[in-house]
Amino acid sequence: MSKEYDIIIIGGGLSGLTAGIALQRKGRRVAIATSGPSTLNTFSGSLELLGYDSRERPIAHPLDAIASLPPTHPYSKIGTDRLALLTQEAQALLGEAGIMLKGNSAANHWRITPMGVAKPAWLTLDDCLTSDDGTTLPLSNATIINIAGFLDFPVEFIRAGLEQMSVHTSICTLPIKAMQTRRNSQYETRATTIARIMDNDDILHDFADAVSASCTANGNSAKQMILLPAVFGPTGNEALTKLRNQIESPVYVIATLPPSLLGMRLQTQLRNHFTQLGGKIFHDARVTAGTIRNNEITSIATGYSETVEAERYILATGSFQSHGLVAGYRRVIEPIFGLDIDTNAKASPQGGLATGSFFEPQPFMTYGVHTDDAFHPLKSGLPVNNLYAIGSILSGHNTHHQGDGTGVSMLTALAVAQEIEQSFPKP
Repeated sequence: MSKEYDIIIIGGGLSGLTAGIALQRKGRRVAIATSGPSTLNTFSGSLELLGYDSRERPIAHPLDAIASLPPTHPYSKIGTDRLALLTQEAQALLGEAGIMLKGNSAANHWRITPMGVAKPAWLTLDDCLTSDDGTTLPLSNATIINIAGFLDFPVEFIRAGLEQMSVHTSICTLPIKAMQTRRNSQYETRATTIARIMDNDDILHDFADAVSASCTANGNSAKQMILLPAVFGPTGNEALTKLRNQIESPVYVIATLPPSLLGMRLQTQLRNHFTQLGGKIFHDARVTAGTIRNNEITSIATGYSETVEAERYILATGSFQSHGLVAGYRRVIEPIFGLDIDTNAKASPQGGLATGSFFEPQPFMTYGVHTDDAFHPLKSGLPVNNLYAIGSILSGHNTHHQGDGTGVSMLTALAVAQEIEQSFPKP
């Protein structure tokens, strides 16, 4: 009996959607089983390739630095030359999904975080504030606009960070009347609430008038940047275009604290592109178990059906944050298939998951599924031949200290999509 799908992807975050799009473009029948929000809800507005070296120094040219990574790093399994080609494919895939970006893999630029810190980045959404060198910005004067009652945009931190980059900064907090009737408490307003309110041309027009007035009060409008919180929803690009048409100053956005509307918009665009290509997404479909016989997955169990079958499977469930890995008192497990886990307990003097210093790299940050060079996970020391692991569930890298998380997600997804396509018999 023929199977309904060629590939089932377990996990619908950045890596799962990237793999799904790449395979669906090749004409494969692909389904994604996803449950709950992905870590794109904390997306900064930028994709990182490799931001820091082993001594946590910023990296200017990530492709050059990748050659010195240890063999356990996912990038090393892909190979430097192949990785460079995959970065171009990743950028093209995002462009096909209608995601406008700036940057390239030859040299990092710098993104401005919600805390006002400049961090190296590979690709950044076109509307976001960035720096070419991490020390200068497009203009030396800026007005930070916040919205009254919105607490997830720490303007004082942003101002302090910008002033370290020699940008004279002022802050203006603007009220939006429609917000007063949409909340029960001054502490409840989130970016998603403001996005719903801003999805109205009259309110957006009035807001732009108020921003223009604040620019005039702070001096020459054409010589200062307007910095807004990223509180524009699925049609954020359209809203910003309307604002820019009404405001004389250059307008940029900075990511807010989670939930990230930039990440929600990115996820929506990738999902739409995947389904337009013919892919199927099963929402709220938690995969609870899988059956393995003769080193191959024969079926998986989900909330939709007792069993689902495919020719190939991709595990893209993420790390601890999204429960792709689960930490118990004695060990870390991969909860669906019971796959082998790489640990690095020797890095801790206590021989455990963490070291004594909060700010040091923690051993558990490199934990993940153990795979061969083709990203087949191992179970009891043997590769599961029709299963692949991608993204942050992989071992061998430290997303927080190396600045490589989104790059690993996209590039391992594309590498595995190539491996899978080559594994199918030619017609």
